[in-house]
Amino acid sequence: MVCLFHGDYGPADPAFNLGSESTWVVDANLLKEARNLGEAEAIQRHLLRGEPVSWCDQGYAWVDQDAVVWLYFAAFLFVILPYLIVRAKASTKSVPRRGARAKSFGGRPRLPQ
Repeated sequence: MVCLFHGDYGPADPAFNLGSESTWVVDANLLKEARNLGEAEAIQRHLLRGEPVSWCDQGYAWVDQDAVVWLYFAAFLFVILPYLIVRAKASTKSVPRRGARAKSFGGRPRLPQ
C-alpha cells in the first residue's frame, strides 16, 4: 500500500483550485483531498497506475516499510534467537539433578559446576 504525505508536496495553497489547472485524466472528485498542485498530480499518478491512494501522518509510517520489517526479522533471527537458545542450554546445565548433593568447600556448600 502506498502512503502519501502532505509534507512531501509543500504547504497548502489557498489559491489552488482543481478546475483552474490543466485538464485532469482522472475524475476531479478523486482529487478533492489535494491541498496544492503537487498533491493533485501525485494522486493522479497513483490512480493511473491502479494504486489506492491514502494520506498518512508523518509519524511512524517508516516502520511499515519492507526493509524495516526485514531488519526486525534479521535481528530476531541472528541476535535474539541465538541468545535465547544459549540461555536455555545454560539453564538446563545449571539445574541440579535429583538426588545430587552440593559439594562443600570449607564447611560452606558450593554451587554445582
